[in-house]
Amino acid sequence: MPLRERILEVLEEARALLLTLDERELEAFCAMLKSWQTKRLFFWARGRSFLVLKGFAMRLMHLGYTVFVVGEVTCPAIREGDILIVASGSGQTSSVLLLAEKARCLGAFVFAFLGKKGTPLEGIAHASLAFAPERASLTRQLFTGGGGTRFEDALWLLCDALVLSLVEGKETEAYRLMMEHHANLE
Repeated sequence: MPLRERILEVLEEARALLLTLDERELEAFCAMLKSWQTKRLFFWARGRSFLVLKGFAMRLMHLGYTVFVVGEVTCPAIREGDILIVASGSGQTSSVLLLAEKARCLGAFVFAFLGKKGTPLEGIAHASLAFAPERASLTRQLFTGGGGTRFEDALWLLCDALVLSLVEGKETEAYRLMMEHHANLE
């Protein structure tokens, strides 16, 4: 199969997965995210999901949010009133479950991006957004592309859409702010 067709396959599967998100839950999370601009946001996941969350954290930092990546040497202690944002395609990644439970016990609000509903992580999180892969028309049951899943692809696109929603109507000011916060020691 030509590479262009593989690209279209990946895009269509990510699109199909994104369209399974519950519209009300999506809008509720976007509203929460807007209200968190003065909060401290912590991010944790494993594997490729963690790479996606790091990219999302970086973009939120560019928009003036206070963000920390768990595991980095500059990450402070999480405390009551902070937000922990986690991601897990399976919803049962052990280190994600452990840190979500610990953050919750310390009084932090836990939000989870999930590959599907009905997982242990959903039970720990205060709120979540879950894809519904069983409702998506996926040609290879989420396993095209190197043995991984479409969860990370769809999550990356979702995070980009969330950023676009955050800056809607104030794009010029947002771009100026992003450039102020963008790394300059490159």
